[in-house]
Amino acid sequence: MKNMQNGTKHESRPRVLIVDDMKINVLILANIIEEMGHEPLQAGSVEEAFTYLKDTMPQLILLDVSMPQMDGYEFCTILKKNPVTRDIPVIFISALDTIQDKLKGLELGAADFITKPFDAAEVMMRVANHLETTRMKQELESSSRRLHMMLADQSLKLVSEKKASLTALAGVINERYGVSKESLDNIGHNAWVIAQSLLLAQRFPETINEEFVDNLSDAVLIADLGMIWDGDKQNHCEAGIELFYTLLGDSTLDRFKEMATSVIRHHHKDANDKEKVPLEAKIARIVNDMESFARAQEEKWKKEAKDRKSNPDDLRELVVAAIAAKSGTAYDSQIVEILQKVKRQLRIGSME
Repeated sequence: MKNMQNGTKHESRPRVLIVDDMKINVLILANIIEEMGHEPLQAGSVEEAFTYLKDTMPQLILLDVSMPQMDGYEFCTILKKNPVTRDIPVIFISALDTIQDKLKGLELGAADFITKPFDAAEVMMRVANHLETTRMKQELESSSRRLHMMLADQSLKLVSEKKASLTALAGVINERYGVSKESLDNIGHNAWVIAQSLLLAQRFPETINEEFVDNLSDAVLIADLGMIWDGDKQNHCEAGIELFYTLLGDSTLDRFKEMATSVIRHHHKDANDKEKVPLEAKIARIVNDMESFARAQEEKWKKEAKDRKSNPDDLRELVVAAIAAKSGTAYDSQIVEILQKVKRQLRIGSME
């Protein structure tokens, strides 16, 4: 237990990687870093430094300029080009003290310059300043991420509430025309089943993904939003789109807006219509017609025999057969093929 506690404490200390081919310089700097309460990582070459960087990320690098094989300038260039290491501040340590040397280091992305021989107080001050700057930057980035997540959550909540309002209004409108909440639930469920099955079967891969599936189950519910006003189908569509944008407002759900607009405008059209019908509208047409067929058949059975015991399987077979009969004309043949394979998962009429 003691070792674990010590390890935790050790790992919590800021790590400073010291890279210098002169061992005495490394030892001096390591001693200073240790006195500051930080963890020194000692590398006698760039190769050793790379080894450290594979396993652990320091919060600061003290880098000698003049080294064999690869000098500090070249190593700094590599660090700054790597997205994993580019934000680690680098302080050059060198006997070179000209303005040109310092400017070159700063141009390569170095944060500071310490001249040899070292002054312990200066090293401590510069190391402390840059570690504090790094800590504050990390805290700011962390706070920014938290704020972004919080705003994103609030935005999603607001959009969800707007979607719920749209769905509720669509429910009221549809109920006025005899379409029950149960029917709307069936429509949303069946749209999800079909879209998910198309995704798993890898049909329409350029269009269908998880986002498409999730958006479709909401979009099909507001297909007849424009029926809040009287008029022909085309006027219903344009009125529905106008109302949709008014209620949804300036949300960021561009894909949902696109799909919902498409469903409202095209869901009454045949799949082979001369105007290209988007996939989401083709699915919306099928699930809406399925529900209409199911309700009409149920009413027919009720009139024919009041004592008849309704069988969900019979109704499901009749409805799917009615859709299949117009495959390739009113309905897309690929969607119908999948529909026939997943018909047991469908919710049909009021018989489930």
